[in-house]
Amino acid sequence: MSLLKKLFHRSEAPNDGLTQPQREAIVDLLNYCMYADNLVMLAEDRLIADVAAKFNWDPKAVPFDQFDARSVGNARNARESKVYRDKFLGSIKERLDTPAVRMKALDLCQELFLADGAQSEEEDEMFENLKPLLE
Repeated sequence: MSLLKKLFHRSEAPNDGLTQPQREAIVDLLNYCMYADNLVMLAEDRLIADVAAKFNWDPKAVPFDQFDARSVGNARNARESKVYRDKFLGSIKERLDTPAVRMKALDLCQELFLADGAQSEEEDEMFENLKPLLE
């Protein structure tokens, strides 16, 4: 079954308990974390796709592949500009509007950092910087 069919196949999709803004914020955050060490690994990209495949992506929302492409661009911009980064992370925090969802997002970031088999110094630093934002 193709990734897109998995994403939108309603009968198999579990109820993820998230709102669409929360799903989008998690994808934004994971894409941002993927660029922490300026080394994008296939395992990291695959983890994001696997997480997204478990979401009940709202069929009325922007299709996942389009959202993800825009999210990657936003994540790259956030890595390059402090002003943009502050705005981007503020938007993520706003959309992750419950402590439980923030903890889930933080756990997924940690999982992403370990997906390639080793957590770099840049990833450690990013994780420490994200903790106060998300706790």
